Amino acid sequence: MKTIGREIFCYQKVTSTQDKAKKLAERGAPEGTVITAEIQTQGKGRLGRRWISPRGGIWVSILLRPEMAGTEAPRITIIGSLAVAEAIAEFTGKEVRLKWPNDVMISPGRGDEFRKVCGVLTETVSRFSRVDYVIVGLGINVNNRIPVSLRDKAISLKDALGYGLRKKKLLIEVLKKFDSYYSDLRRKRVIGILRKYRDMSSVLGKEVRIECPEGTVVGKALEIDPYGALILGTKSGKKRVVAGDVTIL
Repeated sequence: MKTIGREIFCYQKVTSTQDKAKKLAERGAPEGTVITAEIQTQGKGRLGRRWISPRGGIWVSILLRPEMAGTEAPRITIIGSLAVAEAIAEFTGKEVRLKWPNDVMISPGRGDEFRKVCGVLTETVSRFSRVDYVIVGLGINVNNRIPVSLRDKAISLKDALGYGLRKKKLLIEVLKKFDSYYSDLRRKRVIGILRKYRDMSSVLGKEVRIECPEGTVVGKALEIDPYGALILGTKSGKKRVVAGDVTIL
């Protein structure tokens, strides 16, 4: 790998790998530093939600120091989601879909509903309108037990397949793919990345409702723009949405 994995920190238990990554970033850790943990006691999801992180899953954060404007940061979520989705598809042979902006979904079998197997959390620290560093968190349900209350929405790879996977092998493949896509991103090779993401999208072409900071938006998901935002066709015209919780109607 060219960038990702220059330094790797492995922990048994942490509050969250995001917290560890931020501390290392502020101390000057190099780009590509990877932090993993067997257990997170305060795992983080989007919008301040808790991400349940028992033993058996892949809980990892990656430190990046990209030369980009803050408006380009959503592209990092795109490549994180894509790297995980492609690695899972190769390892399992299952159909994998991407639910914008940050969910990787898998179907246990033909005709079964897609359920969330991974979430991507991208946290950006900017100074003077430029990105100082980005922490990308990947939470992948591999062999861990899913709480009963979440089983209608989430699933582990073990439950989808009927047998466990070797976590380390899967993580290495995810990091390799992420490294390759990050290299493309730095070289401004965005078109190919977006094409692959669109091909795996579960949202494009669908009527959706999005809960976002400015309120609720309903419309047809038309496109993912070059910066990773979702373009909706609404009754009042096209609307660009940078982030939000999506429900397919």
